[in-house]
Formats: sequence, C-alpha cells, structure tokens
Amino acid sequence: MAWTKFKKRDLQRYRKIYPYIRRQPRYVLESEKEALIEVGAIVFDNVSSGTHTFNEFFQSVPYISGISYDSASNNTADVNIFVTSISQTEVTFESSQAFTGKVHFQAIWVKE
Repeated sequence: MAWTKFKKRDLQRYRKIYPYIRRQPRYVLESEKEALIEVGAIVFDNVSSGTHTFNEFFQSVPYISGISYDSASNNTADVNIFVTSISQTEVTFESSQAFTGKVHFQAIWVKE
C-alpha cells in the first residue's frame, strides 16, 4: 500500500508583506508523492446498487471509501455500503437493502 504525507503551506509567506498590508493566509496542501483524489456522491432512489464513472483517469485501481447519507430525511440510510466492483474507470456500490439517499465516496490513488 502506497502512502504519502501532505504538508500545509501558506502561499502568503513566500512574499515580502509589510504590516500595513498584511494578507489573510492562503493554505494549500503539498504532497511528497504524486496523488490523485476524487470525491463524489451517487444518488440511490429506492435501489440497492449504484455505479459512478470517474472523471479522472487513475493509473491503477484506487482505494475507495464510501458512506451512506440520508439526503431525503426518511431514516432509511441505516444500511451497510460495500464495493462490488472497481476498475480504473468506475466503481459500483451496493447496499444491504434498498434505500433512498446518497452514497458519498472518496477515491484515492498514490504513486508508488
């Protein structure tokens, strides 16, 4: 399993800033290795399976995490979410029973 460490860097600290024009910090995250992260949501409308096609191209199969979210406020999102298939281009989630809501997910790939 590949891993990387992200560092928070203030972009305003790399300029000469005088006290009377001090700027708010602008933070960015920098990684030691090449990393690709995609987040999204799949809408489930009384179904137990959903597929998402990635917008980014992953060089190998990414790591996936997903969680159900009750977006309809009907108390039906108390289900188990699991990945049934994953490739470089898409992921398929299934739930333990049909529900109405969303599945929020993260796809993370780190170059080894």
